[in-house]
Amino acid sequence: MTQFEQAQAQVKEGTLKAPSVSMGSSNIDYFGYQLATHHFNLKIMASGMKFNGITFTQIKKYYGLKGRSAKDCLPQFEQIMNDYKQGLL
Repeated sequence: MTQFEQAQAQVKEGTLKAPSVSMGSSNIDYFGYQLATHHFNLKIMASGMKFNGITFTQIKKYYGLKGRSAKDCLPQFEQIMNDYKQGLL
């Protein structure tokens, strides 16, 4: 089980409280926001640029991605995003 899946399970069990994320007056799903942010970061890294504040290795470990580069891992990450949107995760 990846760290991402563990965090989701802990929130569902009530042992972990996810941070509150809001846009305007409405709340946004924290894990959806996290996926969108990390997708942005990974796309920047896949284009060959570095990103301040988070490393490729951190994203790779958190989601359990396999590959040597961000470009290799981007399709795997997008599959995780699609699975989350469809409620499979």
